[in-house]
Amino acid sequence: MLELKDLFHLPELDAIIGQLADDESGLIVVAGLDTPAASAGASTDADGFLPSGRAAIFRILIRHLLTLKLSAHAIVVAEAKDTLRVSRQLKHQVEWLPVEPPHTYASRITYATFRRPELLVIDHLDLETAPLALQAAQRGIKVLSQLDTVFSGAGVARHLLEWGIPREALDALTWIITVQRVATLCPHCKEPVPVTEVLLDELRHRYPAVPLGVSFFRPTGCATCHQTGRQGSVAAFDVFRAGEPALLLNQTSLLPLQEYLLRLAALGHVSLDDVMSYEADQLRRTYGLFAQSEHALAEANLEMQRKLAQLEAANKVLQQRTEALISLQDMGHMLVTSVNLEDLASRVCRHARDLCGADRAILYYLTPDGTAEVLAVSGWDIGLLHQRLDAVMVMGAGEPALASAEPVAFRGLPPGVELEARTARDTTLKAGLRVPLITQQEVVGLMIVHSTTRSVFAPGQVALLQTFANQAALAIQRTGLIDSLRDKIAQLEAAQADLVQKERLERELELARQVQQRLLPRTFPLMPGFAFAARCEPARRVGGDFYDVILLDADRFGLVIADVSDKGMPAALFMALTRSLLLAEARRERSPRAVLTNVHRLLIELGEPDMFVTVFYGVVDVTSRRLTYTRAGHDHPLLLRGNTVEALGGQGTFLGYLEVAAVHSA
Repeated sequence: MLELKDLFHLPELDAIIGQLADDESGLIVVAGLDTPAASAGASTDADGFLPSGRAAIFRILIRHLLTLKLSAHAIVVAEAKDTLRVSRQLKHQVEWLPVEPPHTYASRITYATFRRPELLVIDHLDLETAPLALQAAQRGIKVLSQLDTVFSGAGVARHLLEWGIPREALDALTWIITVQRVATLCPHCKEPVPVTEVLLDELRHRYPAVPLGVSFFRPTGCATCHQTGRQGSVAAFDVFRAGEPALLLNQTSLLPLQEYLLRLAALGHVSLDDVMSYEADQLRRTYGLFAQSEHALAEANLEMQRKLAQLEAANKVLQQRTEALISLQDMGHMLVTSVNLEDLASRVCRHARDLCGADRAILYYLTPDGTAEVLAVSGWDIGLLHQRLDAVMVMGAGEPALASAEPVAFRGLPPGVELEARTARDTTLKAGLRVPLITQQEVVGLMIVHSTTRSVFAPGQVALLQTFANQAALAIQRTGLIDSLRDKIAQLEAAQADLVQKERLERELELARQVQQRLLPRTFPLMPGFAFAARCEPARRVGGDFYDVILLDADRFGLVIADVSDKGMPAALFMALTRSLLLAEARRERSPRAVLTNVHRLLIELGEPDMFVTVFYGVVDVTSRRLTYTRAGHDHPLLLRGNTVEALGGQGTFLGYLEVAAVHSA
């Protein structure tokens, strides 16, 4: 692999590269111009530029930095792996981050900066990578990249500023190594240049560091160099080291390119004339390069415009050939997906006009009652919509046109339009087509299209219209069936909703019945001298009645008979609440009146505002065999004594509804 020692260069360059390697951070830029001709392998391009060899110096510098510090970790961000070739000894130091989809330079450089390697190599600087490279350098990373440019030294920094990079970001720029290649003198025909005092004064005026006692040479031309006086090339360097940030743009190079060229001339490698006119020649070459690029761009633009015109012409022909087919496909999809008959008919009219270039269209739909309804119009008065005409008047009686779905010529106004013909803005109809809408041997309608500009429809347009009419007829038939089916589905859904409501009610009643049955006692307390029997038969599946026998103590027990308003699950839940409150209050209070008063108050607080309960509650003293009761709005209980029946009296108001309840005890 090529190393720096393999190239002819001045000894000062080795010391400078050593200083560059000692820096721990900062952006190092290798600059130079590699024109497209040079990249293709040409020795020089049309404007006299030699390939700078920048890429080779870039690779040499990377390997040199890694060799000086074998423990360094380097990350290379590049599109191709041939950016750097390293020996086996250095391979373990290098990590590749290829820029290939879905990765971008931005994502790769950001990731590499996060990893913080000792050396970050970016294969080129541009508007995207330059800001990221400077950011990485600001974070203490040594960054090495290359830039394709004709500038050198501080001119490279100005070039970066012109890209829009902030001035303060350039503080991270540390070194700029510019490389150019210049033609060397032919060793067979070069001759010394007489060094006069005038020449020395001019050289010292332009180059103060001109060494004394040197000789310069100039070309003469020979057969070996084909009379050019030059043979081969040599690398010339400009080394710029950034100093004070404020002086960056006005700072001179540490090893200026002109001084380097002068030293090469003093060694007899380069013509003194080439050194003296280098800046002018460089400017001329740069201008020529830009002019050549502009000319190539103009040629490319003209060629692109010619090809674009050809493509537009070809595309227009292709569009004309495929537009109808694409439209037909889209319309076919529309016909299949549309479920509204009126909307479908309106679209059919519009697309039929587009297919054959007509101005007006009208569509008639046959109904089961023997009439033809104007279902859609396009170009005609919308007042014709939903007009009903005799089917025979519209379709005709036994016309041959209805034997097939082929469109036929039609003269005159469409049926039903005659009445508004006098007020029509333009009744000059030229070409006309009558298109029966037939599917599966069944006529579903008729469509008539007219043109006010052309005298006849082209055969291709008629064929497309016929194909479209076949699809439209099937879609109209299907949509009509869908409308009928939709009505039946709506009726079925209504019936199903009623059934679901009924089933829900039945389920609720069953749940309420189960709740009620669990609330009614199945066994009663054993009291000496007393026997209990009860039976509840609701008029419907669920009633609001309940009863209970409550053991208060060894000498007393309570009797409860109650009825909750309403039926169903709400009544069952209200029953459960009332029974729980009665049990709790009966064990706290012995007075029936106090018990029902407390229950009433609690139901007002806890119960539903639109529900109430009637209650008969009595307390039996076993010893005295005396019954004390309170009736809160319930039916009069019956007391049996021997062969007599006595209705128990007392007044009272139902519980859980009114704010103030009147309950009486007896």
